[in-house]
Amino acid sequence: MKTSRLIFLYQQYIDNLSSEEELRELEVLLSDPENEAIFISLLDGTWKAQPLQHLKDLSENKADQIYNRIISQYIRRKPKLKNWLRAAAAIFITLAAGLAIYQANRPKPVQPGTTSAVHQTKTSDILPGSNKAILTLADGKSVVLDDAKSGEISNQQGVVISKLKNGQLIYAGTATTKQAAKNQVNTIAIPKGGQYHLTLPDGTHIYLNSASSLSYPTAFTGNERKVFLEGEAYFEVAKVQIKDGKEKGKRLPFIVVTKKEQVEVLGTHFNINSYADEAESKTTLLEGSVRIAALAMQGKGKKTETAPLVKQTLIPGQQAVLKSNTVKVNPVDLDEVMAWKNGLFVFNNENITAVMRKISRWYDVEVIFKGNMEGINFLGNYSRSKSLDNLLKNIELMEKVDFQVEGRRITVSRK
Repeated sequence: MKTSRLIFLYQQYIDNLSSEEELRELEVLLSDPENEAIFISLLDGTWKAQPLQHLKDLSENKADQIYNRIISQYIRRKPKLKNWLRAAAAIFITLAAGLAIYQANRPKPVQPGTTSAVHQTKTSDILPGSNKAILTLADGKSVVLDDAKSGEISNQQGVVISKLKNGQLIYAGTATTKQAAKNQVNTIAIPKGGQYHLTLPDGTHIYLNSASSLSYPTAFTGNERKVFLEGEAYFEVAKVQIKDGKEKGKRLPFIVVTKKEQVEVLGTHFNINSYADEAESKTTLLEGSVRIAALAMQGKGKKTETAPLVKQTLIPGQQAVLKSNTVKVNPVDLDEVMAWKNGLFVFNNENITAVMRKISRWYDVEVIFKGNMEGINFLGNYSRSKSLDNLLKNIELMEKVDFQVEGRRITVSRK
């Protein structure tokens, strides 16, 4: 079973939100020896979140009692774990408790006027991202969408752009107006700390992540639909038939171009992660079929769409990873890939530098590292709706790094 599914079910369990079906599924997963290491890591985080009074007067023969106390504090019904797993949990808790008691009584250097690593500099809490975007129209006019009222925003050659009450941006027009507006190009830019849902003129839904942008025509004409992406976006491409010419009856191709690749589809659901500050560009297919073409590079920062180096077709559940003009295709955990769209951070043994890049984009903060971060990895999932302070405190529970927050700058230090 995929790691993120176990993480999700465990968190539902801890938060007392599990359905009966989820409880049964979690019970099955926890009975699989292959999931022991993941379970112990998750249990570690739960243990460290306990109040210090739970650690007093602890002896080895009380380990299982403490384990039950921790779990029952959150959970309506405890799964019937196998004996080996119960024993592993009890042993872990005994050892962890001893370490926790030692750490609780060990004197720690504290800077004057501070209470924790996260709060070494007093600052107002930083809130999570929200629906934010700037729309640049064909005439160069910019519209701040988070400030704009719902209703019609613009009319470009008869193509009406409207903002719905839920913030979604949609385009509408007749065949005549679309033909007149075929050369009108719009760009939607999502700042750090933002996300946005856009519906293109053909009915394609696009969900854009923080620090991303998309350029597209206000109306699709001809024998293809082409858009240009920087950053990350999830696409639900509408199936459109070609209505004239020799290819009548065939589907109209939808093409996404990034600085590193070109992705061609007909009607499908897929996610592209192609940030400039990431070494890899990742295309993940959820439904349908896509074809990936790595673009040849011509000098620094230049590309050509006419000379693809590599072509690769994906099937659902696969991810194409493009790095240095080579493409590798692997099966992938779809829940982990789509976590950002579903309101979660999912870290699957992810290095702290990658973790902080995601946090930097979503909370619009600057991150500085002190010391070597190699080997500092994290496993767990966190809600993207929590404040930055809440998230950093949870990460600090793993006792691998310290955070110092000053304004919108975070300094990460290895413990």
